[in-house]
Amino acid sequence: MKQVYFISILVLSSYCASFLEEQPGMQNKIYSIKLERTQSQARKSFFDFITTGQHFRSKSDILDDIALTQTTQKESIKLYNFKNTQYTGEISFGGQENKFKVIFDTGSANIWLNSARCHDYGCKNHKQYDGQKSLTYEHLGYDLDVEFGTGELMGEINADTAYIGNVKIRKQEFAEIVRENGDVFAQSDFDGIVGLAYPTMAAYHFNPLFDNIMQQKLLDRNVFSFYFSRQENSRTSELTLGGWNQDHFEGELHFHNVANKYYWLLEANNILVNGKDVGLCKGGCSVIADTGTSLITGPSDDLYDLIDTLNIDDNCKNLKELPTLTFVLDGIHYDLDAHDYVMKIDSYGNEVAYGSFASTDSFLEMGAGCECIGTFMPLDIPFPQGPAWILGDTFLSKYYSVYDRDNDRVGFARSK
Repeated sequence: MKQVYFISILVLSSYCASFLEEQPGMQNKIYSIKLERTQSQARKSFFDFITTGQHFRSKSDILDDIALTQTTQKESIKLYNFKNTQYTGEISFGGQENKFKVIFDTGSANIWLNSARCHDYGCKNHKQYDGQKSLTYEHLGYDLDVEFGTGELMGEINADTAYIGNVKIRKQEFAEIVRENGDVFAQSDFDGIVGLAYPTMAAYHFNPLFDNIMQQKLLDRNVFSFYFSRQENSRTSELTLGGWNQDHFEGELHFHNVANKYYWLLEANNILVNGKDVGLCKGGCSVIADTGTSLITGPSDDLYDLIDTLNIDDNCKNLKELPTLTFVLDGIHYDLDAHDYVMKIDSYGNEVAYGSFASTDSFLEMGAGCECIGTFMPLDIPFPQGPAWILGDTFLSKYYSVYDRDNDRVGFARSK
């Protein structure tokens, strides 16, 4: 049995901590999870990882040498922000004290955690899930094998009770990584991934976390939303379960229908540069709202045309003259200017977002030996989901995003 799944672009993260905020006086239960933002490194291993198939089997034929132990509203969650490039929050399993720093990822559907049975460096360098310490652990016996250009991950799909803030999700399937070859996660500081895409993307079509929340009727509204703050190293970013937080955006919230229930995929009317159609979205094109991708990606030919058209000077000399990039969905214009889509690479390889600085002058004065680049990457998503553009954190830090499973739509509004 062979199927292909895609996991969104991941980035390296650093220190993460989160805490629960419950909003009083609300009739409906809405939960907000604070997010922490983490540093981005657009590395080849991650690019390889997202463009690979996951080959899985229902028998334990790849893990025979590993001893298996079987044991019998509205919520706001803080997310951590580091360097304006990625966000992490906390999840726990089986009532264990360990809280895992994870990327809440609308571009994938599986949950990934390192297992205590994994002795590879990439696993030992992170918090590890131990099923022997959980009374609610279930060994399901489904194997997951992911091969990519720079390594391989092997694991199992098992289940346990998951906790996000005060939300308790019973029998949540997740992938325990028990073998890790290569450095796709070895140097990262996050402990796992929580996929929030549609179940058609998930291995064996097990339920992603939010689908189990829906089936167990844990929220009044089957909606979640993200606020990505541009305050570095802050905990002001937020994942909200059960609705949205109007304090985090201004103006009208515009909704767009999901066109393909795999990714959170929408249809765009056009992509403009300084208000002009330059052929990037001929006759319309698809875009994906993806919180697990730091950058904006596009089909290779179109993306290179965009980079040529923007013409960002390596030495940052033309920052004040760079054009506005606009994604048009259902006639609504979502603008990005240079402040949103330019970053510097310093002499140590660190990425520093233009949007992190109060003024253009302060950005330009930052250190010698820096290079200005756009927050773009070519990515050819194959048919039937592609070709498509990915609206990653470059876009989602400017626009508050709402993911509505009751009506299969995505909403955007200008973030405060």
